[in-house]
Amino acid sequence: MLKLALCDDDHTERAEIVEILREWSETQSDREITLRAFDSPYALLDAVANGESFDIFLLDIILPSMTGITLGERLQALCPEPLLIYLTTSRDYYADAFRLYAFQYICKPLERSRLFETLDKAAIRCEKNRQNIFSLKTAEGIIPIPSRKIVYVELLAHVCHFYLADGSCLHSQYLRASFDSFIEPLLQNESFVKIHRSFAVNLRFVGKLTSGSLTTSTGVELPVARACSEHVKKRFMEYIIPPM
Repeated sequence: MLKLALCDDDHTERAEIVEILREWSETQSDREITLRAFDSPYALLDAVANGESFDIFLLDIILPSMTGITLGERLQALCPEPLLIYLTTSRDYYADAFRLYAFQYICKPLERSRLFETLDKAAIRCEKNRQNIFSLKTAEGIIPIPSRKIVYVELLAHVCHFYLADGSCLHSQYLRASFDSFIEPLLQNESFVKIHRSFAVNLRFVGKLTSGSLTTSTGVELPVARACSEHVKKRFMEYIIPPM
């Protein structure tokens, strides 16, 4: 099941978008789609705070009481990795939207074909997020870790340390294989990149990137090897700025 939430305070535009989303859902014969439309950001926040979950959030930006950017920030604080798609008449918030790693930013009036294409890609991203599990062998046994929760991995004294978004750290058994071969399953995920001979990072948690280091959104500074610098920069830009 794929759950969509729409937030737009304009009744006419909200009704038009709901109709487009229903048309798109009819093209998804292999997916069960649900949609809930909200007329205010507070109604959406209350629903999420009370335990209702959504996979994709479609947000207007010019909203009463707060912008869609602020709404996106609050959603990020309430639920893990909300996939944000902005639908707006304003081009002024593009940089702010992608600071939040928004999946897409679409200006109104909406083109059905473009929104359909964006939703197709968003649905695939959601499904990949659910499926991407790294099975870590530890001294206590095998622990399945959702890849999206891994901030970075460090090799130290033949042990891989997995630093997670909740602040915890898991440790592998003593490695007999190379670091590259051990993290290969992670590197097949578009979110991960090797930045140093002993480090790999999840791009969604990169807050700042320079030529010699990066800082994660959790406040940790990691080294970026000179040999990796251009590749890491390219991957980071591709990740935060989806093709238009």
